[in-house]
Amino acid sequence: MAIAIPLIFLYLVRWLDLYASGSFKIVLVSLGWGIVAFAGAFYVNTFIMQFIGFTLLVTFGAPIVEEILKSSLMVYLVRRSDFTYFVDGAIYGFAAGSAFAVLEGLLYMSRAGAGEGLIVVLSRAFSTSLMHGSASALVGVSLGRMRFGRGLSRLASVPVGWAMAMALHITFNNIVSGEPGLMTLVLATAIGLGGLGLTVAFIMWGLGEERRWLRETLGLNVGVSAGEAAVVQQMSDLDLLLAPIGERFGADKRKQVEEFLRLQAQLGLKRKAQEMTQDTGLRDELAGQVAALREQMDVLRRGVGVYCMSYVRSILPPETEPLWSRLGQTMATAKESTGPSLWGTLGGRMGVGDGAGV
Repeated sequence: MAIAIPLIFLYLVRWLDLYASGSFKIVLVSLGWGIVAFAGAFYVNTFIMQFIGFTLLVTFGAPIVEEILKSSLMVYLVRRSDFTYFVDGAIYGFAAGSAFAVLEGLLYMSRAGAGEGLIVVLSRAFSTSLMHGSASALVGVSLGRMRFGRGLSRLASVPVGWAMAMALHITFNNIVSGEPGLMTLVLATAIGLGGLGLTVAFIMWGLGEERRWLRETLGLNVGVSAGEAAVVQQMSDLDLLLAPIGERFGADKRKQVEEFLRLQAQLGLKRKAQEMTQDTGLRDELAGQVAALREQMDVLRRGVGVYCMSYVRSILPPETEPLWSRLGQTMATAKESTGPSLWGTLGGRMGVGDGAGV
């Protein structure tokens, strides 16, 4: 349970990334970094405890050390071309914090008495582990804002994010270091769940901004209609829309259509990131990724086929027919445009302790 519960919450946070803008491989790297950060924090905390004592370490020193170590990898990740927006930062940060919390929970469980193992596991899973993930997510959000910020907001975002994470951690540690009891457990759990709620709120805010980006970037200048943009703005309803396609053409065909729509969403986000990025080299990298996404979409478009496309047309409102006629002509002549296809007209239907562990 010390392992399962934090990872379940990580899965739920990752699931919120409707556009899958963040790389799952980087999520795994972030999990690995959380393990490295735990080992580093264990040795650093053990060393500084000789000078400041255990109480000051728990209530002040360890939160600062751990938040810096957990989130230091993200300073590098935000400069990569596959970092799209602060939603990615929140997820990567939560992943690193969750891995850190898993090891810390195991450490505390190994040191717990025979009769308190389950209590320690449950309390840490629903409080400490969520606090660790949420605190790191706050830093990820601030770093993501920094990448696209300008002026004073760009400079202030990182120290503000670190300060918020450290304040959350320090407050939590001071509460749990007091007298044990029901109220302490309630307050600790409230902080953990509150941090999770704040992370979710930031992700939802980021998704709202990403939807606005899609409206701006998936316009007629790249060959995508308003209806096409609408479907990728409401990916949460995609299962309902694609269910008839899966029933008639099979799971593989349905998966192709879904993948196509997700690629279209990622194309829009990459184009916006390219527009906002001030780094020339990074902008060139993003341009290459945009071109690669278009090539992948062309391959998927051909794989879906004309017959399946015609069926999808049959379940759409009549006003989308001109768009589907144009798509049919494109497929028939096998001359796909370099921009996204008109598959997005599906949107017409949707509207779419002592050492480290302190």
